[in-house]
Amino acid sequence: MFFDQVMSEQTNDAAEMPDVPPTNEEPTPQPPSTELQHQDEPAVALPDDAPAPDDAPAEVTPAVEAEPQLSEAEKAEQAAMREEERKRKEEERKQRDEAYGLLEGYKAASTAFDVTIAERVKGGLRGEFNGLRIFLPASHFGIRKNVSEDDLNGLLGQTIRVKVHELQSDDTGYKSAVVTRREILLDDFWNGIQQGSVYDGVVSSVTQFGAFVNIGGVEGLVHVSRLSRSRVENPADVVKKGDKLKVTVSEIDREKRKLSLSHKEHEEDPWKGAAEKFTVDMNLKGTVRRITDFGAYVQVAPKIEGLLRISELSWTRRIKHPSEIINVGQEITVVVLSTNEEKHQLALGYKQTLENPWLTLPATLPIGSETQGIVQNVSTQGVVVRVADAFDGFMPRSKILNAGRGQKVQLNAGDAVTCVIVDCTPANASLILAMKGEDGSIGGQQQDDSRHDHSDRGDRGDRGDRGDRGDRGDRGDRGDRRDRGPSVNIPSSPAVTLGDMLKDASILKP
Repeated sequence: MFFDQVMSEQTNDAAEMPDVPPTNEEPTPQPPSTELQHQDEPAVALPDDAPAPDDAPAEVTPAVEAEPQLSEAEKAEQAAMREEERKRKEEERKQRDEAYGLLEGYKAASTAFDVTIAERVKGGLRGEFNGLRIFLPASHFGIRKNVSEDDLNGLLGQTIRVKVHELQSDDTGYKSAVVTRREILLDDFWNGIQQGSVYDGVVSSVTQFGAFVNIGGVEGLVHVSRLSRSRVENPADVVKKGDKLKVTVSEIDREKRKLSLSHKEHEEDPWKGAAEKFTVDMNLKGTVRRITDFGAYVQVAPKIEGLLRISELSWTRRIKHPSEIINVGQEITVVVLSTNEEKHQLALGYKQTLENPWLTLPATLPIGSETQGIVQNVSTQGVVVRVADAFDGFMPRSKILNAGRGQKVQLNAGDAVTCVIVDCTPANASLILAMKGEDGSIGGQQQDDSRHDHSDRGDRGDRGDRGDRGDRGDRGDRGDRRDRGPSVNIPSSPAVTLGDMLKDASILKP
């Protein structure tokens, strides 16, 4: 090596020398090159011991490093080492086979075992179990689908509890195992979670019926009715995917592994102080949010809605559906009728913001006056008749004219009828009517006249005229017998008012 270094330095020095001018000295003759020898010239074979010619080039023989000569002891030592290595590998293979068989039993019985994590590799973590390589994928690291690099590195050198997920063995005898701890953590979660527990979760998806919230890798449903203390029409108006939400465990189904969660307990109660804020007879501006058969819900403040019942929509009209008066999205003025802060209820009125025509009705239609009306509804107790195109009055059955033989005049919805005002109570919005016939007869007076005629028993001839028993024979309407005192000009207090007849059979709560 030292010789090669010296020759290299000389070559470099020669390359750096300046050009030398030619001299008159003749160049030293060079021996002829063997490459110029004619190809057809026969080669002359020389004996092995013949001296090489002076002009023959020197044969260069590559240097061959001689193998070291080992002693018998060294050879024996190497053989022993090779045998020891073979036995070690054989023992490791046997140990791996035993570990593999053990893991096959663990997998069949779904048994958990301990493994120590040795290194971080692509896609997860690697460990060892009795000499057998163990791989823990990042997807099986925990309950959550996404795991951070810090979480993975945090297990290096740690001994964790896992279960066999998959066993792998090829034709070459290579064996390995894929393990998981997700199932173990899920079992721990479902065994440990309790009703009433509070978690900080993240909204994973939003549907029409609620929102799914992830709490530690497990999703639970927050139903739309439990998203807020106030009514929520569309969950997307309240939460969106990725929102952080504090929830309380309301129901647990361990068998089906389902959770029902609630968020409204962690929301500030918008009804707090409502009794002082919404006092009786207070006028409010509101927006109609929903309409039902029994009324409408009007929003009067953020997250606060009040119920406007159908009976509070008009002073005079009998409303079949609230949409006859108001529409969804309409802004209206309402009056507070009552407030229940504890039950989150607010009763509203709409007709109270309008002029009450009942107050002027006695002057417009005094008692005893005649008017025309249209039958609106027919029942066993009587009929509802609308007069003056606005007021619904009640005509009891006893105030309907007789048709003879104990039968009343048949009335149907839509029929026009002539009425007489019998009684009017504006405070109760009560109007009692009596039917008037073309001959001037008024319902309810026929019984009085009939009794007066039959009181004269001296006229025996009348007893023989039994063909017309209409007045006397109407025994089914016992209300007529009691209706002796009142007349058209002297009204009595009616036993049944219009408010009683039209009152809802049941009150639906919002």
